[in-house]
Amino acid sequence: MKKMMLAIILSVFALTVTGCNNRDYNDLLTEPQYDQAEYRAEIGNLFYETEDKVGITTSFGFFIYSLDEDKLISAFDLDETKAFGEDFFADARLSKDEKSIYLFGYSHEKTVDDYFYRYDVEYGNLYKEEEALDENDLYPLPDQNRTALKTGSWKAEDLAYYKEDKGTPYYPFKGFN
Repeated sequence: MKKMMLAIILSVFALTVTGCNNRDYNDLLTEPQYDQAEYRAEIGNLFYETEDKVGITTSFGFFIYSLDEDKLISAFDLDETKAFGEDFFADARLSKDEKSIYLFGYSHEKTVDDYFYRYDVEYGNLYKEEEALDENDLYPLPDQNRTALKTGSWKAEDLAYYKEDKGTPYYPFKGFN
């Protein structure tokens, strides 16, 4: 019995010392500023695309949109200056299991290599990660040469997504200004 208690205590101590880094960084998350869409320099990019969902990154946030449900299922922005430093931007990739969005920092001169953030799509929490990822951990990027996003104006609600096989536009931000 004493050996079992000692083993439990040592296990708990080892977990505490090695640091199950479960501290969330939700203070870096902000609400998307849809009204800032008209001041952006580019439309946005796809970082995820399946038959029923798309992941869109814009200058005003990161989004996952359900085509079947016609609604945003995840919408957040990141304070990039607090997360990575002055003059840094965040690039998004989806995890292979489609449960997390990884956010990587970069500037015109440098990429942040020693850490990144993981946004848990289901629970809406942000975590700082320091272990290395490789391409096998990431969901494949959509074709970056295809024009999937178009707009008639710079308002967020006018941004349209077009599926590769259909000409029907989807408006992920309809109703947001």
